[in-house]
Amino acid sequence: MKTTARVRRVGIYVRISDDREGGGLGVKRQEDDCRLLAASLGWTVIEVYVDNDVSAADRRKVRKDYRRMLADIENEHIDAIVSWHPDRLYRQPAELEDLILLVERKATEIATVKAGDLDLSTPHGRLVARMLGAIAKYEVEHKQERILRKVEELVAAGKIHNSGHRPFGYTRLFDGEGPRRKILGEILNEAEVPYVKDWAARALTGEKLHSLVMDAIDKGVKTTTGGDFTYQAMRALLMSARISGRKEHKGVIKGQAVWPKIIEPEDSDTLRALLAKRSEEYRAEFGERDATALKYPLSGLVRCTCKVPHVVGEPCGCKEAGKQHHKMSTAQRGDKDMPIYTCKRDGGGCGGRTIQIPDLEPLLEKLLFKRVEEVEALAEEDPNDPRPALEAKLKKWEKAKAEWEEEALTGEHSPRVILNAIAKLDENINKARREAAEYSVKANLTEIGSAELRKAWTDYSVSRKQSVYRGLIREILIHPATRPFNVWNPDRVEVFWR
Repeated sequence: MKTTARVRRVGIYVRISDDREGGGLGVKRQEDDCRLLAASLGWTVIEVYVDNDVSAADRRKVRKDYRRMLADIENEHIDAIVSWHPDRLYRQPAELEDLILLVERKATEIATVKAGDLDLSTPHGRLVARMLGAIAKYEVEHKQERILRKVEELVAAGKIHNSGHRPFGYTRLFDGEGPRRKILGEILNEAEVPYVKDWAARALTGEKLHSLVMDAIDKGVKTTTGGDFTYQAMRALLMSARISGRKEHKGVIKGQAVWPKIIEPEDSDTLRALLAKRSEEYRAEFGERDATALKYPLSGLVRCTCKVPHVVGEPCGCKEAGKQHHKMSTAQRGDKDMPIYTCKRDGGGCGGRTIQIPDLEPLLEKLLFKRVEEVEALAEEDPNDPRPALEAKLKKWEKAKAEWEEEALTGEHSPRVILNAIAKLDENINKARREAAEYSVKANLTEIGSAELRKAWTDYSVSRKQSVYRGLIREILIHPATRPFNVWNPDRVEVFWR
């Protein structure tokens, strides 16, 4: 009896790593060639699997249609594969071994346009496949080396990487069309630059990122991907050295870039140090990167002396003694609708001390304006300004760091000694920058001017008022009430300024 060969149910797999044309033309050409091969073999194409603009070099990247094809082999929806070349199917040896196990178990045939049949059921066929896989792996690694070297050249020259989203505040100039067009350069985006400058200036006065995010959302300002600003997006923008016209790579500033600056490098350094320090402080106090806006501007600063009593007017040594005054929380009076700060027992406090917020806030506003006037008068010659001394130390430590980095090329010291020295210098540099940044907040606040601050105060949001208070006040201590208890006594309030 005459037998006829069974018609194979074929799945065509096509893939291209880098679709520079942006129209899927590369995978379309592969599919056309694969269909011709399937027709010449008498096979019926019932499915096409397309992974366009997806690399197979990195196993962490998901090739959705490749996985769908494997599932269809497993459930016997297809029993043959046609691909343009074996390296379209796999580029990693581990991925090939998984494919071998599956097609051998399911007796799946593989044919390629450029390399012929791929018989993974025989030792010789598997050897050929592994050799092709080794070659593909070498090509991937060699390409990665070229890319990394190119990145290093771009970093050294302060040039633009031809990838990623458009940075906020800049307009990109392109050569060509489509998503893979070449970036020629960047110019300032006149519509976005004022926002960057305003947000940076406000952050330098201590305003919280949450407040800036709400400001962006209220004004309808979108990120370059079209979404609302988030904490992460705002922090990344203000922490980036890019907005100061400098090239940054893996968190390290490499030097001047080819694009224009939006803010001064000195302000950028202060911002980076300030936001890094603030993140640590908020994480320690609130358990998150940046506490959300609070209802009252003094929240977080008001504390009870029940745990660490001291004489009013005398220096408080609680911090030096390793102790802390208990933070008071907001609540409502039980006998009438009145917001108060209270030292809650369930939070470890005394449970009895309170102070009315409508009494406390006007007092602190008066003290704040008076303090700004005092600091403003001494601003020109402040003997306590630590920044000149810190700048001198920074220059010395940065020079020493550069010498140790140069030392790494000579081999006179062990890598451990060099790395430890650089790590210690980095610790000193970061600490000095953060100390200078903290003082800059106070300096920037006084530069606003007491008269201007008074005028703008009523229009400030709660978050912005809170930022001003936090920039100038370390803590507000509430002492026990005195007789007559129903009369407001401002002497109960003691403010410790920064």
